[in-house]
Amino acid sequence: MIKRISIVLFVLCAFSMQSTQIQASLISFDPSSQSVELGDSVSVDLRISGLGDDSLGAFDINIAFDDSILDFQSFTFGTGLDVSGFGSVNGFAVAGGDINIFEISLDSPSDLNTFQPNDFVLGSFTFDTLSIGTSTLDLTINALSDEFGFLLEAGAASGSIKVAAASVPAPAALWLFGTGLIGLIGFSRRRKTFVGG
Repeated sequence: MIKRISIVLFVLCAFSMQSTQIQASLISFDPSSQSVELGDSVSVDLRISGLGDDSLGAFDINIAFDDSILDFQSFTFGTGLDVSGFGSVNGFAVAGGDINIFEISLDSPSDLNTFQPNDFVLGSFTFDTLSIGTSTLDLTINALSDEFGFLLEAGAASGSIKVAAASVPAPAALWLFGTGLIGLIGFSRRRKTFVGG
């Protein structure tokens, strides 16, 4: 009887421990989609949200984009993994339309638990626009770990950037229309004098 009760308790404890490990964390882009004109620069934040009781101690993420539409310029790391000022080990590598970013916090687990918010920016991307079209931003999470180095579960949301043709500013359009109209009037007057003369 005691053996049966202890087995049931063990199973219940294992189930409850497993269910507490499932997090609603999400890594996403902010803004998730945007439209810009050709020639503009684009800035996109990479954000984590919903950490709950856990803290983020390290991450390794890949981002894929269409390099015929976007030209990667820079990535700036956020301060969420450096809450006490001890720094972090971080870096990124770019190969065509794929960027790998990683960061490992040098803060203590207790500092991360105490001072790290549940929702913060991991870093910010800057792209230049190369051509008209839409590029998706696809996330692949290689690894996320908590303050003790245990793996965290998180979902990943994709984003998109739509690059449209640059519009002609109104004053320039009016100037072009006006000069064209004056040219047509001058051409028609010239034609009338030539025909009648």
